[in-house]
Amino acid sequence: MKWLEELIDLLECPKCKGELELLGNKLHCKKCNKNYLIKDKIPVLLDE
Repeated sequence: MKWLEELIDLLECPKCKGELELLGNKLHCKKCNKNYLIKDKIPVLLDE
């Protein structure tokens, strides 16, 4: 997901505002360790 790698610096964790990193098919927050799935090439950044 090259396009997501280019935009990752613009995204932040909706829960704690921490930095996100791309790990396989999910985004992982380095600060609070929450994972957000990527479904159909769309990051699902819902804090549930």
